[in-house]
Amino acid sequence: MTLLRETLEWVERDRGLRFNCNVSLVVLTKEWVAEHWGLGYLNRTDIRIKEELYKALFMVPKEYNLTRIKLGQSGCVVAASADKTVYVVREYFDPSRKVEAGEILAHELTHILQGIHFKIPVGRFHDEKQAIRAVVEGDAGTVATDYLLAHGGVKQERGHEEGYDPITSIWLFPYLYGEDFIRYIRELRGWGGVNQVYSRMPRSTSEILHPEKYVSGWRPTMVKIAVRVGDGWRLQLRDRLGEYFIRQMLRAHLPMEVAVKAADGWRGDLLEYYANDGRRLLYWKIAWEDQMELEEFLKAFERLLEEVGAERIGEHAWIKDGIDVRLVVDGSSVLIIENFSAAG
Repeated sequence: MTLLRETLEWVERDRGLRFNCNVSLVVLTKEWVAEHWGLGYLNRTDIRIKEELYKALFMVPKEYNLTRIKLGQSGCVVAASADKTVYVVREYFDPSRKVEAGEILAHELTHILQGIHFKIPVGRFHDEKQAIRAVVEGDAGTVATDYLLAHGGVKQERGHEEGYDPITSIWLFPYLYGEDFIRYIRELRGWGGVNQVYSRMPRSTSEILHPEKYVSGWRPTMVKIAVRVGDGWRLQLRDRLGEYFIRQMLRAHLPMEVAVKAADGWRGDLLEYYANDGRRLLYWKIAWEDQMELEEFLKAFERLLEEVGAERIGEHAWIKDGIDVRLVVDGSSVLIIENFSAAG
């Protein structure tokens, strides 16, 4: 395919990296993608835990079905790459529209270059995985935008999270903010500086949202939870969720500017989620840069509880639809404790 060859050569020049292999192109249908990359690829346990967590934190309503949402997302795949092959979805890829088709190819070809030239870590936490994916997608997105602009296309500007609900925004984080991060590094240090990022990946969404933190060598603090649970409780999830997740949790019920400001002083967190038959127990400790940042978050979180109609039953205790919420403040950290039924 002429367009593939021409785009490949253009990407090599723009990115400053060479392909050491032949690249093939495979055209799929939207129906095929939904069938083969949809339900069969979903981790049901992971989805169940995430759905319970979103509901416990009041991010989605009781009737929310994350499995259905994930299946819908699989139908939105425009293109993908694996090994030395670019896959495009026929319904979204029109070779006669050369600029738009070339932009799609440039994105996926950059992913192939990444696989050739860099070793990309997996990441331990949700927060770290999001940051790594933001680098990967931001790099590919930047090259694709370069291609679009160089060939007379126009970049569609929009607010980062405009039109997206909080859960979709979490899913799209690497695409919404990764390109801004890569452009910041490229303007500062060129493509060579971007290449160096792969040797020292950001560990947190905070570094993507605030690239000056990454450049300065800032790292999130490791948080520990010193609690003991009773017999019968099984750990379901231990994870760090990060600044961006906290922003989306707050944004579910508060104005964006309030959520952004309240999450901005994040320093680190750790969530532990336990199950005991039908009961669930959540511990989430969040560390903040200082006392002022902690107070900003507490004010926003209490406002969130008011917005969802939680009943205050103590100085730092609330209840809503069987979800018992308690806060324990320790220095510039807060421990959120929730006890509830999985069905609630």
